Amino acid sequence: MAYTYLFFQPARLPLSTDELSPDTVLVLRDIDHIKTSLAQMVPGLEWALPTWGHATVLGHGVEFHLPEDVSEGPLAMHCSLRTDYTPWVQSLCDALGWLAFDERPMCLQPHGPPFMA
Repeated sequence: MAYTYLFFQPARLPLSTDELSPDTVLVLRDIDHIKTSLAQMVPGLEWALPTWGHATVLGHGVEFHLPEDVSEGPLAMHCSLRTDYTPWVQSLCDALGWLAFDERPMCLQPHGPPFMA
């Protein structure tokens, strides 16, 4: 079993639940920038395929998935249920300025508290 986080670019910050829309939550479109940004934050990240990368984070394997066409969807991270990755994902959002949504659904935003989406 796996847990999933989806990553987006905010149009502005901070956001609240009533402000979430396609106008404020944007798909990350620059694949080269995504890969470069993740490489800085995720030591040992390897892209086995152009759209599939893997690494070890917090002692467990994680997978990053990019859509074949960035207009089709967001960057996704799949991880083990054995570890709570929320603090690590929050640090990723803080460093990269990205939004993340998990399966509950909670929205994690840079330098702000998570909130129900």
